[in-house]
Amino acid sequence: MGLFVPIKTSRLAVISKTAVQRPVVLACDTSTKVGSIALLEGDVITAESMLLSDGNSHSRRILDDIAHMLQSRKLTPADIDLIVSSVGPGSFTGVRIAMASMKGLALSLNRPIVGVSSLLALATPHLGKTAPVMAALDAKKNEVYAAFYDSSGNELIAPTISSPNEFANQVASICPTGPVLAVGEGITAWRQAFLAALPERITFAAAHENYVKAAVMAVLGSKLPHADVATLEPMYLRRSEAEIKLQKKR
Repeated sequence: MGLFVPIKTSRLAVISKTAVQRPVVLACDTSTKVGSIALLEGDVITAESMLLSDGNSHSRRILDDIAHMLQSRKLTPADIDLIVSSVGPGSFTGVRIAMASMKGLALSLNRPIVGVSSLLALATPHLGKTAPVMAALDAKKNEVYAAFYDSSGNELIAPTISSPNEFANQVASICPTGPVLAVGEGITAWRQAFLAALPERITFAAAHENYVKAAVMAVLGSKLPHADVATLEPMYLRRSEAEIKLQKKR
């Protein structure tokens, strides 16, 4: 995907002014052009900040926004109990920035870290209903990063990269009848392909639901096993442009 870069503008929303509840979970996602960071205190999202791409890459800006968010809640980095990072798939640069920043924090604070799939985070708000959920992000080059989940969140199609038509046909084959819910900018970009494969069965999420949210990652991460900070790696489903160019030179 294109270069993600925090932060041209940051929109900070302090949702709660209540006393601090434990655990305090910090989550960050920059897998797409619209990234975010969030704080979960106990079971309440108390603050969120949007990160927008501006064409320059400065991971320091993520850390500045985290500091601002913590200050808004009268917290310090030492108050963080758990760190959650997106592992992708998504923008190579964006995923790498989030993970490097969050792993650095985890190491410096000696705190546990959890990696969360951007596609699972995209699908999660729609789970628990009757319809299975297909989640897709635009991977450019006429492809999507995509996954398919049943209503309980089990993977029917693990995160993959494919053409929209191929993925849509896979979903139709696995789920030949009944409704299917579709969410993500990859769905929006290839709406007609998904309509053609799943006529009269597909329901599209609202436009504001098509973005990966760090707040969802924070909640997911608080329930998942901790990762090894030394071995946690991004979910790269495609070789980077640099790797492709190097291969062509050989």
